[in-house]
Amino acid sequence: MVRAALAPVSLTYADAAEAAGVSVDIIRRAVHAGDLIAHFPTSRPVILADDLKAWIAATPTARVTS
Repeated sequence: MVRAALAPVSLTYADAAEAAGVSVDIIRRAVHAGDLIAHFPTSRPVILADDLKAWIAATPTARVTS
């Protein structure tokens, strides 16, 4: 029997940054600002994949220029 690969439920800051196409610093700043929630199932924080998707979806769709 072949099993389908499961999508990750949570991501480290580095994995979340890579998945979102941003730097780890951007992820840390979003957590610090309360825009992303860090969870601590162990001593290292993780970001829930659904939270990361929602955070990305809440960002502007076009760059605002002045």
